[in-house]
Amino acid sequence: MNKTEKQDLLRRSAELVGKLNLAQRLRISERQLEAWMRGDSVMPDGQLLRLAEILADVSRPGAR
Repeated sequence: MNKTEKQDLLRRSAELVGKLNLAQRLRISERQLEAWMRGDSVMPDGQLLRLAEILADVSRPGAR
């Protein structure tokens, strides 16, 4: 997954669960999340698994 795809996935995820909530679930600061979304720094590939788990959790019925 390239940098732009990660940025798009992060933006969509933040819209779904909220930026602060997403940052907390990823165990990073909101500032770091914003940097990843802007492309100022790149989300490590290892965080993709955690993001996938978060999205799986919120996609379950009644999870939100």
